[in-house]
Amino acid sequence: MHSVNILCIFCSFLIQIIRINSRYLIEKLIFLIYIAARFVVNKMLMLGLSKNMKGIKMFSKYKGMNKFAVVALLAGSVIGCGTTPNNYLPVAATNEIKTTDVYVVVPQKEIVAEVEASGVAAAGGGGLLLALIDVAVENSRASSAEELIQPIKDSLIETDFNSLFINALKKEFDAVNWMKVDDVQLITDVTETTRQDNYDKADAETVTFINAGYSLSPDFSMLKANANISMLPKADALKKYSEKATSKKAKQYAWHNDNNIYRDNISILNNLVATATDKEENAKKISENSDNLKTQMVTIASELAKQVVFSMNTTEVAPK
Repeated sequence: MHSVNILCIFCSFLIQIIRINSRYLIEKLIFLIYIAARFVVNKMLMLGLSKNMKGIKMFSKYKGMNKFAVVALLAGSVIGCGTTPNNYLPVAATNEIKTTDVYVVVPQKEIVAEVEASGVAAAGGGGLLLALIDVAVENSRASSAEELIQPIKDSLIETDFNSLFINALKKEFDAVNWMKVDDVQLITDVTETTRQDNYDKADAETVTFINAGYSLSPDFSMLKANANISMLPKADALKKYSEKATSKKAKQYAWHNDNNIYRDNISILNNLVATATDKEENAKKISENSDNLKTQMVTIASELAKQVVFSMNTTEVAPK
């Protein structure tokens, strides 16, 4: 068992210290390490070391749990994401809404690069060893992406996505009379009680949270902006439109997602460069043409705001 532990640690450590630019070489190296690890495990099983193998047998029972734990850890910084269908406002609700407060939540301070998921554990059927390899691969990719994106971050110091998005939102809201938006506030410092605190202090009949973010694709070829939107009722008369108003959590927490009377998730992708696979070359091209990136930032903030308000103004019940 000690041999397996040492090998697992070695896998993670080796991938992080080796500086190889080609992801294909990294993945080949990982595959060889994986084969070697499996060989060691099989040998130990053949030798009948049942007592020492309890840990390995235990993890083999919970492959799905291990995979979920790793994915949850890597995705823990994402706020308010959902995969359920959209839920649009019925026309009757729009006629009853008199005031709306909007909170735009953007916790990131600068542009980030998405990291391509490793997928070794998924391809290999799960398990602790493969999960460790996934973490090592993704750490290596994240480190490489951080180096490549730094010059791009420097070029955007004077380009404020938050201001661009807020100003574009206000312009779009002004064109939709029924929303009657009283206030649009930006929140950048996020805590566990951000949603609750701002819901409680809002004076409007409905409270809308827009969790937004922006990033470069893993290969640095596209600029992405996304927004997760939810509208909550504060006026008692509007709570009849909540999705799950009778649920235990809805009754206990007024700001819970079960009380949403509207929700949607918007994503915008704009191409930056023609190359689709070589992220080093793409990063270089973006840095050399920073004016185009700045223009694209303005464009995507405006497009995101337009799509957000368009969705909120879609007055029909989502398909069941």
